[in-house]
Amino acid sequence: MTREVALKLGCSRMLVLGSSALVTIALPILFALPSAPLEAQTVAAPEPKPESQMAPGRKMTFDVVSVRPSRDDAPFKQNVALDALDAFPPTGGLFTANSQLSSYIIFAYKIIDTSQYSSLTAQLPKWAQTDRFDIEARAEGNPTKDQMRLMMQSLLADRFKLALHMETRQLPVYALVLNKAGKLGPQLKPHPDDVSCPATPSPHPAGPAPAPFCGALLMWPVNGQWHARMMNLTMEQIAHHLNTPVGTGWGGLDHRPIVDQTGLSGKFDFDIEFTPETNRNSPSRPAADAQPEVFGPTFLDALKDQLGLKLVKQTAPVQVFVIDHVERPTEN
Repeated sequence: MTREVALKLGCSRMLVLGSSALVTIALPILFALPSAPLEAQTVAAPEPKPESQMAPGRKMTFDVVSVRPSRDDAPFKQNVALDALDAFPPTGGLFTANSQLSSYIIFAYKIIDTSQYSSLTAQLPKWAQTDRFDIEARAEGNPTKDQMRLMMQSLLADRFKLALHMETRQLPVYALVLNKAGKLGPQLKPHPDDVSCPATPSPHPAGPAPAPFCGALLMWPVNGQWHARMMNLTMEQIAHHLNTPVGTGWGGLDHRPIVDQTGLSGKFDFDIEFTPETNRNSPSRPAADAQPEVFGPTFLDALKDQLGLKLVKQTAPVQVFVIDHVERPTEN
C-alpha cells in the first residue's frame, strides 16, 4: 500500500493522522474542501536545518536483522508506527513490520513533509513501489523511536544498498502565519508546563472524543462536523502535521510544504471543528419535513477564526530527499 497519507481509524471512529501508512481499521474518509482566496506575499523563510540523523558519527545498528519478501496476502503488521511522529514509540528493542520500502525510508529519515512522498516513491524502481518486505530486527535494551530510526538507516544501507542525499531547492510553499499580529485564536493555547499526556492513545476512550494524547493529529466526527486536535507540539511541528490534511484535500489547496512563519515559541494545544465540503455538496435529497442542515465553517475559515492562523503562498528553500541508489535485498 503506497504511503500517501497516514490514516488510522480506531473502534471509536477516531482518525490519527500522521505521515505514515498506518493500518486502516474502519472506513477510510477523505475530504475535499473549497479553495478560499489566499493572500500572496513574499516572506523570508528560515534557513533549512541540517538533518541531525544524517550527521557523521551517529551510526547505530540492530543486533539481529531478518529481511524477506512479504506475501501478497500477508496481513498488515507493525509494532512501531512507520511515520515521522514521536507518538506510538517502541516498547523494547523488537522491530517488526511488513511494508513497502518507501514507508521504511520515511520512518528512518523522519520525513514529515507529506508533499514529498509521491516524488520520493517515483524515484524508486518499480519493485520498490509495489513489493512489501517483512523486516524483523532486534536491538539490546530499550531504544527510543529516534534511535530505532538510526538503526533502520543502517539496515537500509546494508540490506537495500540505499544511498540518498538532501538538496535545498526553492519550491512553492504555504507559510503558516498569524491572522492578526500578536493574537492567538481562542482554540490555540500554550500547553501548560504542569500538564502531561501519554504518547499512545487510550484503547478504551470514555466517549466519542479520544483521551488526551500527544504527538499526533487526532480527528473524530461531531454532529456532521469533524473535530481535530493536536497537543503539546511546537508551531513548527503543527505546520508539518498540517501537511497531511492539506494534502488530502481539507482546504482544496495545492499539495505543497507548509512552513511555520508564526514566530511563536514554546508548545501549544489546539482544537478545531469544521465541516468537510463533501457534507455540503451531498447529492442526497432531504426528506420534505426535514429541518435544514446547518453547516459549520470550512477548514480554512476554522483555521482563521478558531486558531487565529492563515496560510500564505510564497516560495522558500525546502530540503528534499534524492535517491541515489537502491537494490533489491537478498533473502536471509
